[in-house]
Amino acid sequence: MTRKLRILSTYVLLMVLPFSQQLIACTAITLIAADGSLIQARTQEWGPFDLRSQVMFVSRGTDLVGTTPDGKPGLAWAAKYGVIGVNANDLPVFVDGMNEKGLAVSVLYLPGFSEFQTYMPSEASNTISGAEVSLWILTTLESVEEVKTELPKINAVDVKLPSFGNIAPPIHLMVSDGNGESIVVEYTDGNLDIYDNPVGVMTNSPSFPWHLTNLRNYVGLQPQSANPVTVGKLEITPIGVGSGMLGLPGDYTPPSRFIRAAALRNTAVERETGEEVVFESFRILDNFNIPSGSTAARDEVPTDGTLGSTQWTTATDTKGLQYYYHTMANRTLRKIDLRQVDFSQGGIRFFPLDSVKEQTVEMVDINGG
Repeated sequence: MTRKLRILSTYVLLMVLPFSQQLIACTAITLIAADGSLIQARTQEWGPFDLRSQVMFVSRGTDLVGTTPDGKPGLAWAAKYGVIGVNANDLPVFVDGMNEKGLAVSVLYLPGFSEFQTYMPSEASNTISGAEVSLWILTTLESVEEVKTELPKINAVDVKLPSFGNIAPPIHLMVSDGNGESIVVEYTDGNLDIYDNPVGVMTNSPSFPWHLTNLRNYVGLQPQSANPVTVGKLEITPIGVGSGMLGLPGDYTPPSRFIRAAALRNTAVERETGEEVVFESFRILDNFNIPSGSTAARDEVPTDGTLGSTQWTTATDTKGLQYYYHTMANRTLRKIDLRQVDFSQGGIRFFPLDSVKEQTVEMVDINGG
C-alpha cells in the first residue's frame, strides 16, 4: 500500500472509530475435554443497538452468491454442508455457527487492523465479502486443514453494509473442528493471515500476534497462591486465596480480556466430557459478561437497554455436534442437536433466539407439595 493510500485508510478509520469503539468487547475461547471433545465458546457484545440476532439455518444444496463492492455477482456456490448458527441485523451471514461436520466459526471485531483483499472486478466470480467468509467456510469445508488449504483460493474483500453504519465490518475469525484443531483467520494490509491458536483465546484489536507477545508481560500469573516473603524482619503472607493471580487485568479492553481469558482458560480443571466442558466454558465466559451501561461512548444515550452489554453467548461441541446459547434476556441454557436436524432441505431459515424476551425462573416448593 502506498503512503497516500495508508493515510487515506487512517482517515477512514478515524471516521468510523466512534462507531466501532463501542463494539469491540467479544471474547472467544476453546476448551478440550478428556474424551477429546473441543468446545469453542464466545460472548457477543454490541454497544449501539440490538443486533436483532436469530438462529440461522442453512440446508445442504442451498444456492449462495457472494457480494462485491460494485454490485457484480460474486462467487456462486451450493452449500455442501448444513449449518446452524447465529446471524445479525437480519442478514444471511453467520456471526457464529457450526456445520454438521463439526467445523465451528466465531466472528469477532478487529477495528483498525482488519483490511480485506483488493477487489479486482475481473475476479468478481471468485469473490465474496468479508462478512460472508464465515458463511462460505461453514457451508463448504469440514476441517481446519481444509480452511488452511482452500480459503487462500478465493478473494475476500471489503463490502460496505448499510446496517453496520455503512462500513465494511472489520472482522477476524476463530475456527475450530472436531479433530481438536483451532486457528485464527485475519485479513490485514490486504493479505490473508492464518495462525495456529496455541492458547485457545481470541478477543479484538490489535492483531492476534500482538496479543501473544503481550502474554509475556504476565508470566507470573498462576493458580497457586503466592509464597510468603520476608521484608526486613517482617514475614508477609497472602491475605487469602487468589494471590497467584495478582496483576490479572479486570477491565473490558481487548488486551486485558485476552490476558484474563488466557489465564482462566489455561488453568481450568480438565473435564471428562464435552457437555461438562460446555458448562465450564459458560462459567469462564461469565467473567466477561458486560452489564448494560458499563461500557459506552462518551456521548452515547441508551435507547433500548442493550448499551455496551453482552447480547448473547454461545458454545459449540465440535465432536458431539451440539450448539448451546443463552441471551441477555434469558440466561437459561438452550441446545440444538445438529444430529437431529434435517439439513436435506429448507434453504435459509431464521428462528428467534428467545421465544419471549424474559428470564425463565424455576420456582422451588419447600413445602413438599
